[in-house]
Amino acid sequence: MTDWRGQRVLILGAARQGLALARYLARQGARVTLNDQRSAEQLASARQAHAHLPIEWVLGQHPLSLLDDTDLVCISGGIPLTLPIVQETQRRGLPLSNDTQIFIDAVPCPVIGITGSAGKTTTTTLLGRMAQAAVKPPQ
Repeated sequence: MTDWRGQRVLILGAARQGLALARYLARQGARVTLNDQRSAEQLASARQAHAHLPIEWVLGQHPLSLLDDTDLVCISGGIPLTLPIVQETQRRGLPLSNDTQIFIDAVPCPVIGITGSAGKTTTTTLLGRMAQAAVKPPQ
């Protein structure tokens, strides 16, 4: 499990994924910068809801200078990999991650992730029944 204390993390995208990751990392002691192309006015309610956390908000643009003092860049699901700040992250060789990878690193057990736009309930039910059958003694 990563010790996030003092780590400088830039999160691109302040929608659900980015906000949840910012909350988690800030509570773990990371120095979080949350960046979104939307304006401060558009994100006023999110900023107010997170005002108690030490999150730096950079809004309205994606300045490449954000990468200068960053240990890790996390990309939310809606952020295109063609965005200049993402391409510059790769050019500089900075590590990239996302909320899923950080979650997997944080939990001390194997993880099965079920994603997609269709079939999650069916797949979850099937895997649940397989897991139950695996721990039952044979009859």
